[in-house]
Amino acid sequence: MNVKKIVIFGECMVELVTANETQLTKSFAGDTYNTAVYLKRTAPHVAVSYLTAIGEDFLSNELLFAMGNEQINTEQVYRSSQRNLGLYMVRTDPHGERTFAYWRANSAATQTINAMTKAPENIDYFYFSGISVAILDEPQRIKLFELLATLRSKGCKVVFDPNYRPLLWASGDEAKVWMDKSYQMADIAFPGGDDHLALYGHVNTEEVLAHLGQFEVDEVVMKNGAVGVHIVNSDGHFIVPVQKVTNVVDTTAAGDAFNGGYLAARLSGQSVTDAASHGAIVAGTVIQHPGAIIPAEALRKVVAPL
Repeated sequence: MNVKKIVIFGECMVELVTANETQLTKSFAGDTYNTAVYLKRTAPHVAVSYLTAIGEDFLSNELLFAMGNEQINTEQVYRSSQRNLGLYMVRTDPHGERTFAYWRANSAATQTINAMTKAPENIDYFYFSGISVAILDEPQRIKLFELLATLRSKGCKVVFDPNYRPLLWASGDEAKVWMDKSYQMADIAFPGGDDHLALYGHVNTEEVLAHLGQFEVDEVVMKNGAVGVHIVNSDGHFIVPVQKVTNVVDTTAAGDAFNGGYLAARLSGQSVTDAASHGAIVAGTVIQHPGAIIPAEALRKVVAPL
């Protein structure tokens, strides 16, 4: 099997999770970082690199060690002496639904494209999200899309998840422009029902898929929670049911984990339907534990590496 190479671009932050009224637990997480971790854990043979900028503080050093422990390549992790990691706190209710508070406006990751001294090359896939785009200023967004065009011209496949967060955008109209630009670049897209309802007002699967139809995305994988996964590619339209999880502890990173599991299976040669089932199992395992990144052993008990 040829080793597949993927670069995943975005922001990893310090994650503080409420343990009780007076204590927090600390780890590292972020939408694209979560996907990188679950992709690498379930497909160890894939070469996973993370593109971001971090600080030179002790927390940034700890993050580098965490990436090393996950066997994520850090050659494209750039360091800033002027900025530090972003941070967020998460609190979950009895049903596992979460509430976030963020401190990320001036994080090092917001300057990633400016800090990048060597563009990714000789890679098979490039993954980014709506959050990856939202945290950049407009000149960096333009440079990012120039990079995407160059990578695609060399045969790299681009993977995109909208992951819409209204607070990161100046307006909904601005977000729509850049989301649609991202879809235009995507070979594989992971639209979510909740994201499209909030941003575009799409109320059902048909409206979401019709919107993406104008961009000629090769592989559309629409996540819609417990309802199931809709996949549209050149072979047709497939619906993959997902098993209902009754012991939901924390839904943080559910979509990210699905994406990681799905890509792990696809990069291992599996069909889109098998990949969706695999992604659903990974996500279903993750939401039964607190925090975005669960203990590796907890995942291994349920999901064997591909």
